[in-house]
Amino acid sequence: MRRIKLIIQAFVTYVAIDIAYQVILGFPLMKHFVEASPLKDAYVEPTGIGMALMLIFFTIIAFANVVLAIEPAIDTGSAKTGFFRGAVLGTAAYATLGLTNGWSLGGFPVLFSITITLEGLLFSCITSGVTSWWVLRKTSAAHPAS
Repeated sequence: MRRIKLIIQAFVTYVAIDIAYQVILGFPLMKHFVEASPLKDAYVEPTGIGMALMLIFFTIIAFANVVLAIEPAIDTGSAKTGFFRGAVLGTAAYATLGLTNGWSLGGFPVLFSITITLEGLLFSCITSGVTSWWVLRKTSAAHPAS
C-alpha cells in the first residue's frame, strides 16, 4: 500500500512540475526548436492515443522514481538521496530520447537534445527529492525523537 501511495504522490508531483515548466518555458522553447528544424511537421498536439501514451509515460516515470530514488531515500532517511537518484534517473530516461534524436534524426537541433536531457534531470530530481523530503518530514513529525 505504501508503494501505491508513493506512486500517486510522485505522479502528481511530476505532472505538476512538468505542466508548470511547459507553460512557463517548455512550450516556447519547443516551438522555437521545432520551427528551426526540418521536423516541424512531425510534432503534433497530443490527442486521443497521444494523451493515453502520455499518461502511461507519467505512470512509468512515477513508478521508476519511487523504486529507484524515493524508496531508497526513505530507507536511508535522506532526501538528498532522493534528489541525487532522481537526477540520475531523469537524465538517463530523457537522454534516451534527446540524445538519440540528436544523432539519429537529420536536422534535429543539438541544443534541443541537451534541453530535453536537462528537463529529465530537473523533473525527476525535483519529483524524487520533494516526495522523499515530504514523506521523511511527515514520518519524523509522527515519530518525534525522545
